[in-house]
Amino acid sequence: MLTAGVAVDKATLDFDMLFSYLVPDSFAAEVKPGSIVLVPFGRGNRMRTGIVLSVEDREDTTSLKSIVDVKNEDHTITADALKIIRYLKETTFCTWYEAVKTVIPYGALYKIDGDRLSKQLVRHLQNVYTADRDFDVSQLKNEKQRAVYEFLKSGYYNIKQIEINTGVKKTVVDTLVRYGAVKCRQTDKDTSVYSHIEKCRDHVALSAQQQKVYDEILRYNDDKTHLVHGVTSSGKSMVFIKLIQNALAQGGSAMVLVPEISLTPQMIRLLKEFFGDTVSVIHSQLSHTERLLQYNRALNGQSRVVVGTRSAVFTPLKDLKLIIVDEEHEKTFKSESAPRYNAIRVAQFVAKNTGARLVLASATPSVESYYLAQNGFYHLHTMPNRYSDLPLPQVEIIDMSQQAMVGDTGPVSKVVLRYIAENIADGKQSIILINRRGYSTVGICKDCRQPIKCKDCSVNLVKHKKQNKLMCHYCGRVYPVPEVCPECGGEISYSGYGTQHIEEYIQSAVPTARILRMDADSTNQTQSHEEMLEAFGKKEYDILIGTQMVAKGLDFDDVNLVVVLGIDAMLNHPGYNSAEQAFNLITQVIGRAGRKARGAKAVIQTYDSFNPTINMAAAQDYNTFYKGEIAYRKLNTYPPFCTMVTVAFTHTSEPVAAKDSRTFLEIIKRISPQYNIPLMVLGPVPFDVAMVSKTYRWRLSIKCKNNALFRQFLNKAIEIYLKNKENKSSVYVNINPMQE
Repeated sequence: MLTAGVAVDKATLDFDMLFSYLVPDSFAAEVKPGSIVLVPFGRGNRMRTGIVLSVEDREDTTSLKSIVDVKNEDHTITADALKIIRYLKETTFCTWYEAVKTVIPYGALYKIDGDRLSKQLVRHLQNVYTADRDFDVSQLKNEKQRAVYEFLKSGYYNIKQIEINTGVKKTVVDTLVRYGAVKCRQTDKDTSVYSHIEKCRDHVALSAQQQKVYDEILRYNDDKTHLVHGVTSSGKSMVFIKLIQNALAQGGSAMVLVPEISLTPQMIRLLKEFFGDTVSVIHSQLSHTERLLQYNRALNGQSRVVVGTRSAVFTPLKDLKLIIVDEEHEKTFKSESAPRYNAIRVAQFVAKNTGARLVLASATPSVESYYLAQNGFYHLHTMPNRYSDLPLPQVEIIDMSQQAMVGDTGPVSKVVLRYIAENIADGKQSIILINRRGYSTVGICKDCRQPIKCKDCSVNLVKHKKQNKLMCHYCGRVYPVPEVCPECGGEISYSGYGTQHIEEYIQSAVPTARILRMDADSTNQTQSHEEMLEAFGKKEYDILIGTQMVAKGLDFDDVNLVVVLGIDAMLNHPGYNSAEQAFNLITQVIGRAGRKARGAKAVIQTYDSFNPTINMAAAQDYNTFYKGEIAYRKLNTYPPFCTMVTVAFTHTSEPVAAKDSRTFLEIIKRISPQYNIPLMVLGPVPFDVAMVSKTYRWRLSIKCKNNALFRQFLNKAIEIYLKNKENKSSVYVNINPMQE
């Protein structure tokens, strides 16, 4: 009898496996790997959705339950998607269905409707038309009909596209359908996202430096990853365009990954100008419908270029020839929720599986990537000069301790305020980075000295003046601003500053300044990133103030001043990679200035003006920074000289989470000799933020070599832990976490 191995929704790690189900004869022709099925589950036979990952014949099927319903619409789950699902399951310690829901968009999955499956989303369809090449063209009666027929010979188009390209109305198309000259079929309606940007460019003129890198990349036909190390404004984007043109000329497709939603508008505009309607967009601010439509455009071959944030790596492009990861150093390529995948590692898996060429690019490559390039595991390509040989901005470091001695104690120094005013007078624009949103970052009672904390998380609340609320930036809970200390009734003093405070301070000091604030609070509407950046590009604003999202990838002709505020907090973070993150952020934001003209300036405000990381970033000296950082990593056995694995334990009771983490340590000690693998285990200790949403978090940190044997060992340890019902904490694993 035919049976199916099914990954079932809502499974947890302690019972996650492929469950065997009998395939009824009526479904035998439909059930295949990738089919979405409805199955009875558990003692109560409650209905659950699942995905078929294997099909086989078995003799003894007496104990098996039967599949109730099956769907295969659109062949959404391709063979390549199944491979990625298996890869995520094997490498990220997630459940099968967590992997499924990450790879397949919500709208392509199904919900339970009684004893049947129904679509999560109703499809929005449109008519598309193409020419019947066997039609006798001599029967066409006029020039309009001939124009439409000739245009439609190149593919399927909707009515709007036909009208734009031929000037002919729908009535003519309908007549051609009746004649049999044109064929009509239904397909998913195009999303309107970025449809206003039309193709208007073809020719790419590369500089000698750009041409050299382009030729070097195409010269290699092996499966090694390419790393392009180019200073800010060296012209990497046009090399990308030329590489994509090459991929499309071979009949293939291309994928471009960017780290932030805020970077997608400018990259989308560039790609749309060169590749038009063949570009699809994938990022987290799309609605479920928009994401499904973009996914289906790739699935049916309408899209040949996809651009998006990390989840775009799962887009099922046909004949994939090229994957580009821009700003590859960014931590946002790493997912911090299950499955905790790294989009660059997934891109490497996809590239190997499809034969696509993978190109990573950054002005500040991650230490791990640069180490691999230096040691021959990646191909390294360098672009040491800015496009048109423009100089990097002149950088000034302002020591705020020295400023305080002369009475300059504001969050923005008087020197910087003068530079801003002068820049506005010159008709130029400024970007100001402050990597904290909100108004004040901490409220402390003057009497008992207790900070105002979130009731559900072990973090200080941040004051948001515009909303007149206190907000937790971990769980999102909002509180009214207390008039007195809730502990002792004393007076509360608010200090620290975020984007809202800086906006108000500069507006007060420079009243004529037109200020645009860009942070998570101001960009929570669909397409708001695009609208804000477009307005700034049109010089409707003089100053752009924002968090990390303003530091990377933005390209504006008239930005001649960049200011970095509050960088000391990042440098003092306890993580092993805090210096790298601070260096990258400073270097990237400095590179936003002077991209089209000389005489640009960048200013870094700090209380630690002799800090070597700040000074190397100010000098844009990546190589010196790398040499020091790689020596530090080697001495202390940090990546790339090991893999850092966090095993986390969460529970509503802190003593339980602490006890369970110690139990797991004992399991590791007991079984590790059987596997004979080198390990260094640190902890258990609480997370830096020990409680989030009323849940306490403890962790073990393991330094290891992440290979199949280690994953087998860790899976066994987790299995032993979960089988003991005395262990109450939930457990999850995070490989090389970017933040904790």
